[in-house]
Formats: sequence, C-alpha cells, structure tokens
Amino acid sequence: MEEAYPSPGLEALRELDLTAREAEVLYWIAQRKSNPESAIILGAARRTVAPHAEHILAKLGVENRTGAVVAAAARLQKRGP
Repeated sequence: MEEAYPSPGLEALRELDLTAREAEVLYWIAQRKSNPESAIILGAARRTVAPHAEHILAKLGVENRTGAVVAAAARLQKRGP
C-alpha cells in the first residue's frame, strides 16, 4: 500500500545507507516509539521490527536507540524542509 503523504524525512534517512524498511523503523524510533508500537504502525510483527532496529544500530555505528535518534536528527536537520 502506498502512503498518500509520505514523510519527507524517509528519503533523508535512506541516505544513511539503510533499506526502505530500516528507514521507516528509524523514523518511528526517532518519534520515540517502541518496537511493539512501531510494529503496529508499520503493520509488521514485533519480531520483525527488532532485527531491523539491531541492523540500524550496527549500520550507524551506535550503541543504542538514543544514538540512532541523534544520527537521524542530524541527517534530517542537514537536509532541511
């Protein structure tokens, strides 16, 4: 299903060398959503979101979700509206 109004931030997050789904998961992590909440929003299983979150941390070279949020915010601010 295609989103009628996609978030402009998703493409900026894809520039972090993330897959489309990883960018979506990171977007929701940055919105302070837990893995279960992200899974509901994305229509995915919680067990699917958790590995995506782990891959995101590894790809960004950060140790925790806070580091991922900082990396996402830096990319989104750099890109601008």
